[in-house]
Amino acid sequence: MAYEKEKKEILEALAAGDEAIYHLEGAQNMLNSAGNWGIADILGGGLFISMIKRNKMREAQREMDEAREALRAFSRELQDVDRAMDIDLDLDGFLGFADFFFDNFMVDVMVQSRISDAKRQVNEAIEQVNDVCDILDGMLRRYEKA
Repeated sequence: MAYEKEKKEILEALAAGDEAIYHLEGAQNMLNSAGNWGIADILGGGLFISMIKRNKMREAQREMDEAREALRAFSRELQDVDRAMDIDLDLDGFLGFADFFFDNFMVDVMVQSRISDAKRQVNEAIEQVNDVCDILDGMLRRYEKA
């Protein structure tokens, strides 16, 4: 009976991990797009380009918020199988505000740097979740062989 409960907990953790990866990859795609628009903005894209970039950043932030919730659920599920994980993602809202209202080269460069930082964080989170899911898969295979 303990085997079935443990297997169920592992499967729930894997499902939560898949949900987190889904949103992290969504954020990654939006950040890549925002980064591309950010380069255009740095090269003198103007208000229209800034608005598109900000829209992509907002979409990335929404995905990151969803990913954060999914990561919290993943962490709770991992506690059920005696594993722990702590990941935090965030974009700095002020830089987005400053970029829109004080559009100039230096602000555009700072925003591009924040996009790059967020992309790095998302990539690291994806790697961490994948690593933990690999461990869970290994645990599941051991249970299935028993």
